[in-house]
Amino acid sequence: MADWSLLHKDLLERINGCFETCFEIVHFRSVCSSWRSAISPPSYKLGLGVSCLLPAFNHDPRFEVDTQCILEKIPVFLLRYQTPFGIDYMLVGTSERKSGKQKLLSPFPDYGLASKSGIILNTLSCQIIPLGHYYKSYAIRVAFLPLDSKDDREFAIVAGVFGDLMMYRSCDKVWIKMEGRFKSYRDMVLFKGEVYVVDMSGRGHVFVIDPSKLVTEILSVTQSHESFDERLVISGEEFLLVQRFTPGAYGHEYMHTWFKLFRLEEEGQNKRWVPIDDLEDRVVFLGYEHDWNLCYSANELPGMIRNCVMFIEPSGVFDRIRVFDLRTQRTRKASECSGCIDMYSQNVESSFLCGILATPNPTISIYDLSSESE
Repeated sequence: MADWSLLHKDLLERINGCFETCFEIVHFRSVCSSWRSAISPPSYKLGLGVSCLLPAFNHDPRFEVDTQCILEKIPVFLLRYQTPFGIDYMLVGTSERKSGKQKLLSPFPDYGLASKSGIILNTLSCQIIPLGHYYKSYAIRVAFLPLDSKDDREFAIVAGVFGDLMMYRSCDKVWIKMEGRFKSYRDMVLFKGEVYVVDMSGRGHVFVIDPSKLVTEILSVTQSHESFDERLVISGEEFLLVQRFTPGAYGHEYMHTWFKLFRLEEEGQNKRWVPIDDLEDRVVFLGYEHDWNLCYSANELPGMIRNCVMFIEPSGVFDRIRVFDLRTQRTRKASECSGCIDMYSQNVESSFLCGILATPNPTISIYDLSSESE
C-alpha cells in the first residue's frame, strides 16, 4: 500500500488549491508532518488577497501624511456545535495578522475574545458553513469589483470615505471622487458586477455604479415613511433591500421594531424593487456594523428559526439579539424564540466549556486561530 505521507509536493499543492476555506487547509496540513512542511499555512490571498496596499485617498487633507491604505478581505463563517444544552452557533470572521497567523473577528464590538496568548479554535468539533466575505479598510464600507482583463488582475474599488464615494481602478492607479445625486451613503454592496449604494435619506434611494463609473438610480421604494436604517443583503441569486423602522426619538424602542423587505427585479436595463413578505426558509442577519449583513438558508441548520430578520440591540449588555418574525410581524428577544437560544455564542463561556475555544498551551507554538489581541 502506498505511503500517503510521501505524496509529491506538486500533487499536494493541487489538492490544496481546491480548498475554499482556511479551516480545510488547517485540516489538510494536520494529516502528517510531511504535508505540513509541503503546504504553507492558510492565507486568503485569493482574488485581491487578504491584504492589499493601495494609494491613500488623495481628496482630503486628513490623508496628507499617509502614502498607502490597506484593504483586507474578511471571510465570514457560521460554526455549529453541540453543547450539553443543545446546538449552539457562533458567527466569526477571520483576518490575517502580520505574523501570518489568523485572528477571530465578531459582529459584536465587545465580544470578549481578547487574550494575550491568543485563542485556539477547535475546527474538528463543529460544522463550518461559509457565508461569503467582505472587504474592509479604514473606510467604513468598501466594494471590490474584478474587471475583465487578459490576466484577470485588473480591478476597481468603491469606498466610502468621510461621506464621499471614491473609486479606484488598478489601471488608473488613482482615487476619483464619484459625483451624483447621492448625499453620503448608508450601505454599499457588490452584486453581479455592479456596486449598489443606498443613501442616508431612509427612503430607499439606491444608486448603481458600473465599472465605467456610470451612475444610475433605481426608483425609490417608498415616498411615505422614513426608515431608521437600510441595508443591502445578497441572498444567493437574489438581492434584497431591508428597511428597518424603530420608533422613539433616537430609535431606542427596539422591541417595537418592524421591517420592510424588497427584492430587486431586473427587466433588461430596468431595475425596480418588489415588496416581499415571506423569506420562506431563509434568515436575514443584520450585524452591528454594515459589514455583517448576511442571508442564509435555515435548511442547513436543523432546528434553526426561519422566515425572520435578526438584528442587534447595541445598547444591551446581554441577550442583545432581537428577532423580527415576518409571519407574526412581531419582535422578540432571541432567547425567547425556539431555534436561536444563545445565538452566535453571546455566552463565550459555553464555547470554552465545550472545547470549541481554548487558551493555547504556552509550550506549543502551533495553533489554528488567534484572537484579535496583538
